[in-house]
Amino acid sequence: MSVVERLKRLLAGGGSGHPHPVDGDGECTTCRPISCMEAIERVHEYLDGELEEATASDVGHHFKVCQRCYPHLRLEERFREALREAQKRETCPDHLRAQVLEILAVEAKQEG
Repeated sequence: MSVVERLKRLLAGGGSGHPHPVDGDGECTTCRPISCMEAIERVHEYLDGELEEATASDVGHHFKVCQRCYPHLRLEERFREALREAQKRETCPDHLRAQVLEILAVEAKQEG
């Protein structure tokens, strides 16, 4: 691994900042390397805190060190922030809320 690659990894992890030990190349000695596809597929579970601790650590580590995937994580985080802000400003009319809840109740009965 080149010096530049080592520096990139160290900077991506905030100086090490990684919760597990790293080897001389800055590689985590604990995390299981995962593919970009797996990280992207699990981004919602990761952000929702629905992954087991070890898996969340693996996914989080991938996003910290992968320059291709990190922007996707940030996009999802910003999208969620925008939704939260929109929910604070906008309210749903009572009649529309009642219709949606009724449709969801019917769907739940059909699935059950």
